[in-house]
Amino acid sequence: MSQGHPEAGMKISRVHPGEWLAGLAGIALLAGLMLPWDGDTTALSSPGFLDVVLTALALAGILLPVIVAGSSRTNVPIVYETFLWTITLLFALVMIVKAFFPPEGGFGNGFWLALLATVVLSFTLWRSVDRER
Repeated sequence: MSQGHPEAGMKISRVHPGEWLAGLAGIALLAGLMLPWDGDTTALSSPGFLDVVLTALALAGILLPVIVAGSSRTNVPIVYETFLWTITLLFALVMIVKAFFPPEGGFGNGFWLALLATVVLSFTLWRSVDRER
């Protein structure tokens, strides 16, 4: 007969408000990818490398509160958040640079929502990682 760890299981109380905000930013990023980026074209209608990576970042952000709530130790969420923050920061910078080179008709609401969500996701992950020190 095996004994379970006394703190095993999902505990919503482990999730910090910044981690909830990161999850919401992930949802906003996913929504931005489904809205028009230029004209009537969405990012996911013909996904390229950037669109695929942003989709993965959105899903990773959405999963963050679940991972934190499900981990009885802090090392797993810290490593996950640190890795996710590093990648998100890189792609937030890519999105900022991309904003300076709009297509012929300009960017649509989906692009601006995705840009804002990526920056918010990066910032909240940075604050969350910094909180753990």
